[in-house]
Formats: sequence, C-alpha cells, structure tokens
Amino acid sequence: MPKSTVKNGLFTRLVRYAAAAVLLLAIPASQSGAADYPQRNVRFIIPFSAGGGADVLLRILANALADHWGHPTTVENRVGGNTVVGTIAAIGSPNDGYTLLFAGDQSITINPAMMTNLPYTVQKDLVPITLVAKNPMLLVVTNSTPAKNLKEFIALAKAKPEGITFGSSGAGSIQRLIMELTAQSAGVKLLHVPNKGSNEAVTAMLGGEIQSIYNGVSNFVELVGAGKLRAIAVATDVRSSQMPNVPTVKEATDGQITNLDTGSWFGLFAPAGTPQAIVDQLQKDVAAVVAKPQVRKTMEERGFIPVASTAAQFADIIKSDTAAWQKVIKEANIKPE
Repeated sequence: MPKSTVKNGLFTRLVRYAAAAVLLLAIPASQSGAADYPQRNVRFIIPFSAGGGADVLLRILANALADHWGHPTTVENRVGGNTVVGTIAAIGSPNDGYTLLFAGDQSITINPAMMTNLPYTVQKDLVPITLVAKNPMLLVVTNSTPAKNLKEFIALAKAKPEGITFGSSGAGSIQRLIMELTAQSAGVKLLHVPNKGSNEAVTAMLGGEIQSIYNGVSNFVELVGAGKLRAIAVATDVRSSQMPNVPTVKEATDGQITNLDTGSWFGLFAPAGTPQAIVDQLQKDVAAVVAKPQVRKTMEERGFIPVASTAAQFADIIKSDTAAWQKVIKEANIKPE
C-alpha cells in the first residue's frame, strides 16, 4: 500500500475524531443528563434578606444537600423590588441546574396576581421543582383585645365593622392577604394598617398601635410564651409543632372556614429550559434530605412544616393559590404600593 494512502487514511480518521470531540464540547450543559449531577457547586438565589425565616430555611436545605451531594452549595441573597430583583436574576441564569431559585408565594403567586407590569411570567420563565416547606401563619391579638379565640374575634369584628385593626408588611404582603381572606370568609370588615416590614408590624402591635396580625409562627413563640400576645389560630391545614395547642382556622371555626389550608410556603425552582432529568433528580434529592430526621427536626424547630412535594403537586398548588389570591385582591380592592 502506498505510503501516501496510509497517511491520508490516518489523517482522515484524526479529522473525524477531532470533529467528534468538537461536537461533544459544543453540546451545552443543559442537554446533559442527570446521572452525574451535580459535579460542582450549586448556587441558590433567594429574593429575601439574610437572617430572615426564608433564609434560615434555605440554608438548612442547602447544607443538607451539600452533604448529600458531596459538593458545596452557595446561598446568594438578592433583595429588592418586592422579591422581583432576585427572581429575575435566577430566571436570567444558565438553565443547567447549577443556579436555582428559592422563592415563596410572594414571588410566585401574589406578585403575578397583583402586579400588571411584572417582568416575568411564572409559567414561562420558571420550572417548579418541589414545595420545600409550609410556613404556618399564626393569628395573634393584643392582650387588650377582648377576643380569646377566633370565634370571638369574628363576633367582635361583626359588631364593629372596620373597628378592628390589623397590621402587615405592606399592601400586597402575605400577612395582609391571609387576613383579608379570613375576613372575607367570615363576612367581616377589618381595618388594614401597613408597616415597612413584619418586624415593624409586630413592634406596632406590642405598642398597642394595632390589634391583630398574621405572621410566621416562629416570630411569636417567645412573645406568646411570655404572655405578651395571644395566639388564636394558625392558617394552615395542620397545627404547628411549636404551638400544638393553637387550633387551625378550620378547627377554630368548627369547619366554617376551610380555605386557609396552605398558608405561606417556600419552594425550589429552576430557570425555564432546565433538563427534565435534572429537575427530577433535584426533586428526589430534596425529598431524600427532607426525609432525614435531623433535617426535619431542624426545620420544625424553626416553625416550618417540611413537605418536599412532587413537581406536579407543586404546580397545582401554584395554580390554585394564584387564582385564590386574585379573588382576594379583587374583592378587597388591593392596589400595588
């Protein structure tokens, strides 16, 4: 065989191998499977400030996943714009599974129901992975409020339309919407007093400026335990492990109010276009770590109810909650701040 033929054949094979290698390198990470996911650091973007309840919950989850994966995780707090800034940052990230969004109902169901110029669409821009945990919202009143339970609170509100004040962290906050939903379900009118934040609202309540408020259970454990405020109901479908003696809204109204079975929640999302195999793997991994007794115990000690739902279950919750908040916002004539 002529040497030129051998050389040409070898050259042709080398060219083919090189071309194949280039094609493999050109395949974006988003097209790869989940068999070896993750291979490096996973970043979680959260649109809430560090140190708050949502941030604490995410860090519990992120640390547990880091141990589970054998790879580090990073929590990045991107606050601003009523959670819009952080949400947009996550949406604009590569859809390779290495940047995820940890968000609550404010970003996912309330903002879309309330803001007409929202710069993102949940259904188009985000992929729900799992509902991580519920955040039970506790209804508390001042000691000077003559209502020892929710029935008495409703009766008092009926006797004094808009005579009972309640606080929140803003016009479109979850605190306000849950109270408006409670009032609408009970057929009463309350007077809303907005504050700069939930902590400021609690301070105003302790100062006697407002009479009632819904907020996360963990915010009230010490205050209620010290007798400074009175807890009368929790807005979720099960009682809080931190306050097992406080009835749910459904229990406190003898089943008359049954639409407060979700309360507030936090879940995990990926940018649109993230491979389904990676989304599925993430859901399985979150479910695996949340099932660990120590992780569940730590979440519960912070006032959360661990869930780790399937993606389909989470999508259904998002759909139903968005519709529910749209109805509340319309009937209460709530306008964006």
